[in-house]
Amino acid sequence: MRLTRTAACRSFAGCLLVLSLAAPALAQRPANVLELAAQQKNLSTFVAAVHTAGLDDTLRGAGPVTVYAPTDEAFARLPAADRAALLADPARLRTILLGHVVKDMVKMRDGDSAITSGSVTNAAGRELGFAVDGDRTTVGGAHLIQWDLRADNGCVNTIDKVLLP
Repeated sequence: MRLTRTAACRSFAGCLLVLSLAAPALAQRPANVLELAAQQKNLSTFVAAVHTAGLDDTLRGAGPVTVYAPTDEAFARLPAADRAALLADPARLRTILLGHVVKDMVKMRDGDSAITSGSVTNAAGRELGFAVDGDRTTVGGAHLIQWDLRADNGCVNTIDKVLLP
């Protein structure tokens, strides 16, 4: 079968259209919550802190795991001396970051429903409470910014505050 130039162009354009429509379906979910967090532009401090604290394997593990990751702005709100001391102390940093991790899947939103109250035990063994502040959900007193970003082993939620014990 021989195609004219016009027919070939239409055929090629049709293929491109099909590929562009299928591309989102072909996009793969990140393998783990650490990889997912590393893909977020506003979580670079959190990812660096995870590496410093030696929690890479915890966030790469089989899961399920839910992470409430403080944004770069949240870390920046800590006084500079406190932030520097925290990031220089892997043991203390590990304890604090475990307070941002739940070793279970916690979906903050499911269709029209959302978590508005209750609590779960975090990986540090402390209760992490949920509440509503005006029209915003809070987690441990921090406002939820993004929720239910999915990876194969769990999800990442971003918050506006570092949760300190």
